[in-house]
Amino acid sequence: MKHHRSRFFSALLIVFIGWQWGQAGWIMMKAELAQWLIADAWQQALETETDSTSVHKPWQWADTWPIARLQAPAHKIDMYILEGDRGNALAFGPGRNQSSRLPGEGSSVIGGHRDTHFRFLKDVSIGEPLRVQTRNGEWLDYRIQERKVINVNQDPLRVHLNDQQLVLVTCYPFDTFTSGGPLRLVVFASLIETEIDDLPPREDQLSSQYTESSPAMAF
Repeated sequence: MKHHRSRFFSALLIVFIGWQWGQAGWIMMKAELAQWLIADAWQQALETETDSTSVHKPWQWADTWPIARLQAPAHKIDMYILEGDRGNALAFGPGRNQSSRLPGEGSSVIGGHRDTHFRFLKDVSIGEPLRVQTRNGEWLDYRIQERKVINVNQDPLRVHLNDQQLVLVTCYPFDTFTSGGPLRLVVFASLIETEIDDLPPREDQLSSQYTESSPAMAF
């Protein structure tokens, strides 16, 4: 009797493990499919670049769509930037804060999860290149100028919208089990064509024109 009971529980354990693996496999398959659909939507957007107002959603019920393509060559990163930086969009890729500008049109604030799409920010260094493809197919070259950690409850992120820069934001620290804290890693990258060696320090450029960008953003 004890032998049969042991075999029963062993079989039950195998079924449970198999179900767990099946769930994990299904999640991974959906993630891969989502990336393929997003890439296809971006290609459609490039093919209709004459109509900058058109939106190409990766699937019919999606509440986000690709607005740019981001590459970090030093880290072999190639991903799509989505519209919006809330939960639904960030599940599939980094998202543009809608109070900021599109890449190439001014400062673009991009948020992403620290444990998935923006984990590479943990290892970026000053001077590294970033590349962004815009809706018209043009590639823009940026260089990382600064990386810092801020507490958004004490020092909200402020960005001058007329600067030609990327501002990449993710939660900090990286290797922790807690979430929802106030710390953010912020990486500033300037468009190479607009770099000027004798610019004053960043803090001297702060003014009332700076806009507060989602101080409660959690990634």
